[in-house]
Amino acid sequence: MMGNKKAAPGAVLMILTAAAALAALVLYIQNCKTNYFMNLGTDQSIVVCLAVCASAEILMVILSAVLGAKPYLDILPVIAGVCAATATVRFIGSRIAGAASIMTFENNAENMADLNSAIVAMAVCAAAMFCVMISSFFKAVKD
Repeated sequence: MMGNKKAAPGAVLMILTAAAALAALVLYIQNCKTNYFMNLGTDQSIVVCLAVCASAEILMVILSAVLGAKPYLDILPVIAGVCAATATVRFIGSRIAGAASIMTFENNAENMADLNSAIVAMAVCAAAMFCVMISSFFKAVKD
């Protein structure tokens, strides 16, 4: 598959990071469609950031497999990290007021279900961000 270059543990971590970012993207979009949060709409910057994060991680694995460990490829984990952090902060920021309102004034079963889906999506988004940080310390291929 990769010729004379062998996959390193970093490649597996990067693929898991991309999967986490894509899962966060799907969960975010689903949460945007819940009754409580649908009036906020879908923040396209969060969608783009999560998509770029996943793409950068996959691109890092593919390019490392094709080209080897090149110093100029080190920008891809940085891009992924910035995008994951931006998406996480914007997502949490967009839901914090709603969470406070649900927990104080609008507490009912439906709103709590919508809040729970938001919390799960935010946790997966934050997990993707932490995965980017961890995977960036590892090489994708062994030369």
